[in-house]
Amino acid sequence: MIYPEIQATAEAIARLGKPLRIYLISHKTNHATGELISFKLAVIVSDDTKSISELECFLYTAVDCDYPYDLVLYKESEWETLSQDPRTFAWSIRETGGVLYEQRLP
Repeated sequence: MIYPEIQATAEAIARLGKPLRIYLISHKTNHATGELISFKLAVIVSDDTKSISELECFLYTAVDCDYPYDLVLYKESEWETLSQDPRTFAWSIRETGGVLYEQRLP
């Protein structure tokens, strides 16, 4: 189940950060109520992104969400390399994460 709050956050990040892809890595819920507690997203950006750390800071300040969330950012070439290696977190994200957004090619 994709919570609307997670999807709305991914859409805001897509508008502001212009990523290539956004994955839902994980989410935590209250076991008794099923209410969302927090979530984590992976954001894949193009190699021409000047500074991942600046983009990350910008997204955290610009994207409002009622729930705590974490972002993990990768440049495209870094993602392509790491997501092919089963020893990496990127590989685990590619294998088990859900794609929330993918840039459409013209």
